[in-house]
Amino acid sequence: MTAYTVAIDDSVAGWKTVDWAVDAVDPAVDDVRLLTVSEFFGEALTRSEHRLDAAEQRLRTVHPGLSVTHDVTGGPTADRLVADAALGDVLVIGAPQVHTLTAAITGRVAERIVAHATTPIVVVPEEWERSDGPVVVGVDGRSAASALAWAADAAERRGADLALVRAWAVPTAMAPYADISLEEDRVLWSDEADIELRAALRAVGGAHPALRVDGSSVEGQPRDVVLQSSRGASLVVVGRRHRTALGGFLAGSVGERLLHRGHAPVCIVPQPRRVAGSDDRTREPAHAEAR
Repeated sequence: MTAYTVAIDDSVAGWKTVDWAVDAVDPAVDDVRLLTVSEFFGEALTRSEHRLDAAEQRLRTVHPGLSVTHDVTGGPTADRLVADAALGDVLVIGAPQVHTLTAAITGRVAERIVAHATTPIVVVPEEWERSDGPVVVGVDGRSAASALAWAADAAERRGADLALVRAWAVPTAMAPYADISLEEDRVLWSDEADIELRAALRAVGGAHPALRVDGSSVEGQPRDVVLQSSRGASLVVVGRRHRTALGGFLAGSVGERLLHRGHAPVCIVPQPRRVAGSDDRTREPAHAEAR
């Protein structure tokens, strides 16, 4: 069972969250909470409620037996959605696809939600194109364990293939007069990527023996490689490394690139929190299904 919190507003991207939920839910076991956040001096309550009623009707038309509730809560939007997301398993939000500078000027709401949420977040882009393609997951030794588990579960639920992508690049060192690329270590970095990819394939195969899984190791920056691999995907799953919207912006995160340039829904899966007294090991959350 998965409890979805689906944020909806009166934008194109906001309504795309409902369309995505129609495709994603299993009406026999899942439930959906439709949520609108009303900012101070925002729209009239009746207008928000009418939109939620229409969204609920859209879901029930396809899934008559689906458990659906809806609610209007007070803002600020990002803080409210982060708090409400913790009440369920997956938060679904829409994202207008604007230039990153424009997003920064307008408050980077989607990025702030992604950076602070403690549950997986599915971000449905404004230009989402439906696809029956594979679930694509970025493999990264530092942040992808939870993302891999989530992606495998999501692919199995959908009856889709799972495609693992491991991006790698030769590090570049900064010198006073030029950038220095350590080309003599190319084979080492390629081999490391192959080892991580094979380990991920074995892990998925052991947990999901019936799942159709493929993997590729591709040279390039992760944000570019995963964006390229997302074309035709039904869902892209990545792990979250940065804990602030600014951190992701400055470091050029994979999720940031996918939000603004991709056409597939993106699930960002936070790493599990460290548990006190666990010898610095992390514990996987009960809801782990995607990144």
